[in-house]
Amino acid sequence: MAQFTFTNNTYAGEALAGFMASTLLEADSVKRGLLTVINDVKSRKIILDVDDDVKLQNPSGMFIDQGTTARQDETYLDPVTYEFMKQEQWDKLVQSWEAQSLTPGAFGDYEGVVDLSDFMVQRYLTKIQIANERLYWLGKSATQEATFTAAFKGLLPAIAESTGVYKVGLSKAPTYMSASGIDANGVVTVTSTTTLTDGDVITVSAATGTSKDTTNGAPGVDVAAQSYFIKVLGATTFKLVRNYNEINTRKAATFTGTSSVASISYVNASNVLGVLSSVYSQLDPADRSQEDFNLQIPLHIGYAYAQAQANNATNVLNAFTDKKKMDYLGMPLQLMNHWQANTILGARSTNLFLGVDLLGDASELSTVYMKPYTNDNVVRMKARMKAAVNFKFANELFYLSAI
Repeated sequence: MAQFTFTNNTYAGEALAGFMASTLLEADSVKRGLLTVINDVKSRKIILDVDDDVKLQNPSGMFIDQGTTARQDETYLDPVTYEFMKQEQWDKLVQSWEAQSLTPGAFGDYEGVVDLSDFMVQRYLTKIQIANERLYWLGKSATQEATFTAAFKGLLPAIAESTGVYKVGLSKAPTYMSASGIDANGVVTVTSTTTLTDGDVITVSAATGTSKDTTNGAPGVDVAAQSYFIKVLGATTFKLVRNYNEINTRKAATFTGTSSVASISYVNASNVLGVLSSVYSQLDPADRSQEDFNLQIPLHIGYAYAQAQANNATNVLNAFTDKKKMDYLGMPLQLMNHWQANTILGARSTNLFLGVDLLGDASELSTVYMKPYTNDNVVRMKARMKAAVNFKFANELFYLSAI
């Protein structure tokens, strides 16, 4: 029969670096090289920004400075330390391991020593990676897993607030419509739902009234600035089915209160080609031509683009069966798994930074079996992490959003 061991493990130094790299650096966007990682960020790290114009002058025997002043600015990586702590009952942990590891039959009982500490760590690793991915891009306020008190802005909110970023909205047809009401069940009334289909993702803004999203309990959050999967009910109505931030939990959206007026923005199969054409034409050619430039889109826009390719295919037998290539006019589109709805970001990876401290004292992973100390038959796990995000040149970023 398999023998179970659970030593009191505290990983540090090089051993810790492997786990910390898995949680902090194996987030989807980091693995794809969409961020530039800076290690050993123990406290505020200054990133200097220097920019200047170039003047081509007449030849001269004497040196004549072109007369412009180099613009110097600073951005910062302010690392935040946060933790994941979990206590599990010993017999439940063993039962979970057996369900995953033991094969049917008597011979499956002889598998040697099992280190449950490693099993417990791996059990939560993927979820921590997803939480970090959301934290990096969306910030603490839009990451349900983040309950620590320190401020963590996130890249997209910081970019949205920056005055130097080239920003585009979705406030014009055919990506916008006005709503004349949102009732207490999340049913939205508009002039026409002709351009909408079931499963589209819309973003609500400028909602007047008392509408609150109570999906995660009362008193709820304002419906304005939230995004939803929808179901079309009729020629002039559709229902807000699920908050876009609840993709992982799959909770049905619930509401309280009503709104008499609201703005609805969306990117779907009916307008995505026009949106991408507009985006492409507004990108800075100097940035767009760089190898590390990426155009990042949420999954629902990627789906809309694939659907639009199939809908517009001519004399293609497998238009609705073949996998669609995610690029536009030769420019790759990066599909972002845990991202903000109806948002497109154009940026070079060398302009977006993630600061971590893999080997610092603030980073720690420990697993402890408590019975020898408290006689409680439980196992405790603590993972302490440290991270910061920011961008460098605001004027080299392109940002489209519905808000």
